[in-house]
Amino acid sequence: MKREVVAIVNHKGGVGKTTSSVNIAACLGERGERVLLVDMDPQGSASLFLGVRDDGTSLLRALQGTGALPWMPTSAPGVDLVPSGQELALARERFSGAIGTDLFSRSLARTDGEWEWVLVDCPPGLEVLTINALRAARHVVVPVEASYLGLHGIAQIVDTVRKLAGSGCDVAIRAVIPCRAHPRRRVHREVMKVIESEFPGLVTPVVRESVALVEASGRKRPVVITAPRSPAADDYRAVTDWLVAMLAPGRMS
Repeated sequence: MKREVVAIVNHKGGVGKTTSSVNIAACLGERGERVLLVDMDPQGSASLFLGVRDDGTSLLRALQGTGALPWMPTSAPGVDLVPSGQELALARERFSGAIGTDLFSRSLARTDGEWEWVLVDCPPGLEVLTINALRAARHVVVPVEASYLGLHGIAQIVDTVRKLAGSGCDVAIRAVIPCRAHPRRRVHREVMKVIESEFPGLVTPVVRESVALVEASGRKRPVVITAPRSPAADDYRAVTDWLVAMLAPGRMS
């Protein structure tokens, strides 16, 4: 079975990266797709979002030995999780050289499961764990806070992805998700013009600022489960439909 491997990346924190990773995974599951969500962040944010506490040791060992990834089911239908935690931070010291950036690809190839999608929630920063995810992925999705501050640093991501593509990796930025948006504000409209001019054809529907998203993380469930009729749930459904049409059009129902 072909897997669409998606790295969800932004080296700036607080932009909606983990929120997007978890909720897009849940929306795919809602569509009947099978998803493996990989928490590649030593902070374990995606794991905690789904109510899972893990120290990251199992994932670190799997990557070091290029063994199968340790995964588990979640409360979100159709979504399985590779949990993470603080021990995974040791990867920054232990993984080096060209081999050290391909460990995730090798482990993923040895992981059995009938998933159509593999979503990787990357850590902030363009370090070895993020590079591992980018080298394994074909698609890069960048959540961006819809503000002027949120635009800073995107050039680094673009440059890194281009260098990887130039070295033979089949990877490219396929989507930019404007998050924490306030469509009625003038600054939002100005920022959206900048994003759309820099990434023509790659900008998804916006995800509006929402209390429902905050409450969902507090309840350890995706928003499509905690508030399925909320604007936030509809926003992530729209983003997910856009991504499926862009990344895997053959799966559009």
